[in-house]
Amino acid sequence: MKKLFLLIFLLSPTLASACEVCGCSGSSFYLGVLPQFQKHFVGLRYRTQSYDTRLTLHHAGTIYDSREEFRAIDLWGRFYPHPRIQVLAMLPYQINKQTQGPDVRRHQGIGDATVLVNYKLLDKTRMSDSGRVVKQTLLVGGGTKLATGEYRYNQYDGAQVANPNFQAGTGAYDAVFNAIYTLRIDKWGMNADATGRLTGTNANDYRFGNRLNSSITGFYVQQWEKLDVAIMPSAGFYGELAHKDRDYAGIVAETGGYMLAGTVGLDIYRGNWMMGVNAQIPVSQRISEGLVQAHSRVGVHLARTF
Repeated sequence: MKKLFLLIFLLSPTLASACEVCGCSGSSFYLGVLPQFQKHFVGLRYRTQSYDTRLTLHHAGTIYDSREEFRAIDLWGRFYPHPRIQVLAMLPYQINKQTQGPDVRRHQGIGDATVLVNYKLLDKTRMSDSGRVVKQTLLVGGGTKLATGEYRYNQYDGAQVANPNFQAGTGAYDAVFNAIYTLRIDKWGMNADATGRLTGTNANDYRFGNRLNSSITGFYVQQWEKLDVAIMPSAGFYGELAHKDRDYAGIVAETGGYMLAGTVGLDIYRGNWMMGVNAQIPVSQRISEGLVQAHSRVGVHLARTF
């Protein structure tokens, strides 16, 4: 047991980086395409993502392999208190699991809530020369990621997973800025969004790296008005970029990185209900100096519009 504790202690500064770029501690706010733009909605979303970490202690000839799985159930919604003002909110419940050989560790709890307020700078509909209906919207705004999730990470505690991201929250308030542009020509459309996050420092003097998420997605809407049904397949690209973390000693080595993923999705609408599934498949990545490998992410959602 003492040897195991010593190994964890030696690995702690390195393992603290695992999955940092991916926002696994409740910080992810990937929106994707949000159709029926003028309607409020409230619903649930389930997200899952996993990572493999491989570390080698050259002086000891020891290879450390682990798999970390992060699942979240989000209560989320969109509201329009004014025709030009959009409010987006999300509260996740985190369910985390790490597997290292026969050892399995779990942690779960309410994560960090996020609230965004966007202003509609552009909302234009016109008829093209070819007789097609062209719609454009541009929303810009920002908000905050609250410190509602628990953060009690102690790198010297051998009973904990040696990874700050394994906590339900980050323990700090962050400033969030975003922009969403949508272009639709008849049944075809394109959505582009970017979200930047300026992170705060928590009570442990730990600060996760600033990050930028961006996506571009093409979609097609097919409606059957008599049945009050519509479907919307979509595909595109999603990217993440994260700066390195910092603690009381300065920059935390082997944190930060980037990932580029292809995205596919399908949404179905019936009356006031909408449901969908989407996936992100990594095509290029370098996370934590190459020590962490991200796998495909999957999300499903169900919501009611009003």
